Amino acid sequence: MDRILQRQDSWSSFYSGKLDEDQSSDYVKPQDGFSALLRRHGGSRRNSLLRWCQGRTQGYKNIDITNFSTSWEDGLAFCAVYHTYLPSHIPYESLNPEDKKVNLDLAFRTGENVGVTATLTVEEMLRADGPDWQRVLGYVESIFRQFEM
Repeated sequence: MDRILQRQDSWSSFYSGKLDEDQSSDYVKPQDGFSALLRRHGGSRRNSLLRWCQGRTQGYKNIDITNFSTSWEDGLAFCAVYHTYLPSHIPYESLNPEDKKVNLDLAFRTGENVGVTATLTVEEMLRADGPDWQRVLGYVESIFRQFEM
């Protein structure tokens, strides 16, 4: 699985659609939505998703998405992304950055209500050493797939 993810994070594999010499039959062809995202933003899967999030949440107060760990800890970034698609489900203007548990719970419940499986928990997000950035990336990818593909 790590080998597949490394390939997915490779710009050349996604953009050109060509297999490198060392790629075997376990290569996973990207779906059209990711191909378009990578063409639009360039770079790796991670950086393209980061730029997608930054674009979706531009202008939202208390949001500065620079990574897939600390930028998401208070739940506001998740709520802002969902708000761009489902404004009636997320009362963004009334959310408080200090109410991390409330924000995260709202985001994860909203996602589940529209078909995004909660692969993260509030407890994981609130760990003292911060959330696992790869798990946050995976969840954000699920949001992207739900609304963009």
